[in-house]
Amino acid sequence: MYFYLSHPKVGYRELCKTMFFSLFFFMFFQGNVHFKILVPSIAAGAIIGKGGEAITDIQNKTSAKVKMSKANDFYPGTTERVCLIIGTIESILRVFQYISEKIYEKPESLLRIAAKGGRMPTERHKQVKILVPNSTAGIIIGKGGSFIKEVKDNTGVFIQVSQKSKELNLAERCVTIAGK
Repeated sequence: MYFYLSHPKVGYRELCKTMFFSLFFFMFFQGNVHFKILVPSIAAGAIIGKGGEAITDIQNKTSAKVKMSKANDFYPGTTERVCLIIGTIESILRVFQYISEKIYEKPESLLRIAAKGGRMPTERHKQVKILVPNSTAGIIIGKGGSFIKEVKDNTGVFIQVSQKSKELNLAERCVTIAGK
């Protein structure tokens, strides 16, 4: 299961609750879990840091392994970079919070870049996008959308699961979670 970043002040509580629901699926696993976070390309530099210092700091503080895709290596159909996090559920949650805080440190610069033609929609900072294996999407949706409805009722967030890609042979589907 994979997830995407959110601005920590906008719907952060709801998004974290939803993340916990997502992580619940993997609580029976012992050891390390693999997660992918899609990061807006205009925010990647703040997460990586000069000479990779910030990513090294994240790894040292959380004991998780964190890898970012190359500058022009975007997730298909987006201008967003892939950040792979490998660790325990606790360390992954700490990385999510740490990265969210790094993005929050300079929100006005991100919005200014987006306003000048950058590829970050104005509502992007309110979203988390989780990439899930095609085989897991049905569990997240639930019978007739029941699980999505339950999470929405419990947290107040909007959830949408992308259709399975027909033209691209992707093994994942995107779950968009939008905070208030």
